[in-house]
Amino acid sequence: MAPTDTLLAKTLFTLILFGFAGTFYLLMERRVKVLLAARPLDRFDEPWQRLKGVLIYWLGQRRILDARHLGVGVMHAFIFWGFLAVSINSLHLVGRVYAAGFHLPLFGPDGPLGPPYIALRDTFEIVVLAMVLVAAFRRTVLRPQRITPSWDAAFVLLMIGLLMITDFTANGALVAGDADTGEAYSYTADIVAGMMAGLSPDVLGTIHTGAWWLHMIILFFFLAYLPVSKHFHVVTSVFNVYFRNLAPSALPPMDLDDETLENFGVSEVEQFDWKDLLDVYTCTECGRCQSACPAYATGKPLSPKKVNEDMRHHLYEKTPWILQMLEQGPGEALPARADGPALVGDVIRDATIWSCTTCKACEEACPLFIDFIDRFVEMRRHLVLEESRFPPELTDTFKNLENRGNPWGRPPEDREAWADGLDVPRMREADGDVEYLVFVGCAGAFDANGQKTLQSLVKILNTAGVHYAVLGKEEVCTGDPARRVGNEYLYQMMARQNIETLNTHRFKKVVTSCPHCYNTIRNEYPQLGGAYDVLHHSELLDDLIKAGRIPLNRPVEQTITFHDACYLGRHNGIYDAPRAVLKALPGVTLEEMPRSRNKGFCCGAGGGRMWLDEDKPRVNQNRVDEAATQTRATTVGTACPFCSIMIGDGIKETRREDRLATRDIARLVAEAMGGDGSGG
Repeated sequence: MAPTDTLLAKTLFTLILFGFAGTFYLLMERRVKVLLAARPLDRFDEPWQRLKGVLIYWLGQRRILDARHLGVGVMHAFIFWGFLAVSINSLHLVGRVYAAGFHLPLFGPDGPLGPPYIALRDTFEIVVLAMVLVAAFRRTVLRPQRITPSWDAAFVLLMIGLLMITDFTANGALVAGDADTGEAYSYTADIVAGMMAGLSPDVLGTIHTGAWWLHMIILFFFLAYLPVSKHFHVVTSVFNVYFRNLAPSALPPMDLDDETLENFGVSEVEQFDWKDLLDVYTCTECGRCQSACPAYATGKPLSPKKVNEDMRHHLYEKTPWILQMLEQGPGEALPARADGPALVGDVIRDATIWSCTTCKACEEACPLFIDFIDRFVEMRRHLVLEESRFPPELTDTFKNLENRGNPWGRPPEDREAWADGLDVPRMREADGDVEYLVFVGCAGAFDANGQKTLQSLVKILNTAGVHYAVLGKEEVCTGDPARRVGNEYLYQMMARQNIETLNTHRFKKVVTSCPHCYNTIRNEYPQLGGAYDVLHHSELLDDLIKAGRIPLNRPVEQTITFHDACYLGRHNGIYDAPRAVLKALPGVTLEEMPRSRNKGFCCGAGGGRMWLDEDKPRVNQNRVDEAATQTRATTVGTACPFCSIMIGDGIKETRREDRLATRDIARLVAEAMGGDGSGG
């Protein structure tokens, strides 16, 4: 007799089913209402591209199976795929309570998918059980640093394991009793039935009934438990992947002219947009973001994983107030806020917020496309624009940007000094259209190494016969340093000035040696109406070399390892062009660091950290240690002036000047042309 053949059993099952399903619905309703209370965000564009991502990254587990974490990735992927496969079996079990022999179309015993599905389900159940044991061993014995011990995780693993065991047991008891199970192709049922040989029919019936009921109760409890568990990502992950950010790398726009704007940045958790809160719900606490974070790696008070954990806990504590606020009628007073910690300062400490280099390593590592940078910058905007609470070093940086148009504080009239003695055309003197407007940037104009890079670049452009010009004294900082540290007002002031200047000139493309300038002009100026075709100098150099317009006559004879700038690589996907330039240089041996390309390690200057003090050990020293100990390189190649500064400082700080140097790729090209790479 089936476990629910009696009216009492069927009624009891129905009550349990609707009880747990109702609990799941009510908990999900609370979670969804919180999302609806958050700031709106349009993430409904490009549906086919989003669906493709769901197939690749959610169903295919592409990011989970990252080479850096392949072993644990395989473990998680098989648990996930097994869970999906067993879900079909769960639908069959529920349906058969009300209709004997129920199965999804094509999945019946005689259907085309029935027998292969049962064999596949059996295989996945075995694999899932094995992976659960591996996960338990890893958490209790190996205890990797990036994993936080959790009773919640242990409980979920136990439930998953029991679901597999109870299904094996229930099916095996049926087969052992010669019942018509519809499981004729279940090899696990045959194996378990063999283990039960000799038991009486009554005992087998009791085993089957007990295992079946335990299986169903665990299944329904698991469903209701998910919205309050850290495994809520089982529900939300597919949506997080679908609604991932497909836009170019740009911070959220802010309309400072909007008189209805109530907040400058974010000070309370409900002020984030709904995708930010969905990110918090979806975090699996896998720790991959933490492992990739340069701030965490060098002992700074920042763990992206802990930021998600703390924000989620805070959001759950604040949910009753948010729901109360949603339920107020028109004209009713806002519900009183319960006393509690502030998001910015208490839940997320100032030191944590300022530690982020915005390098995007955490976002690249996250298998579920959780965004971090926007949240950090939104909190910085609140601190700067509303609280005037920021590291004291930024006071001079802001003054320099506002009064002198550059963070170095150099006089604006010195912006063309780098070009003294060189044949460098100015846009204000150009006659007709110019092919390339070279945006020099503040480092190119005022930093000694940056000046040498620009001097080498114009030598190359002159030799190649490129029609270009520079803005010279008309140029000011793009505003990137101000924007990354939250001073949106100052950023927009500088950006609008540059856009107004750029729009007065006639040119086809902008080229710059600074990835920060590149990202800001290409991806963020369009928010203010300034849309331009922008190239990084590595792309232009690669094109010129391939076209045979640059004579490379002198062997460089160096082993070079290339350091990927975060705003060139992870933010904008430019990895091949600088490497192609280096490979084209005669005598160069290119050797990669273990952390390279999209897994590269930050220099420590991004996110405005260039202008902030840093405690030891420093991020740049960590990167130099890798170049010096993990490669045979004599030169660290760069394609970013900030990286060049930070790597150069790291070499000096670690006292490796005798065996290691750093040079921008433009200087190396100039050297291969017959110069000394100094710009002369």
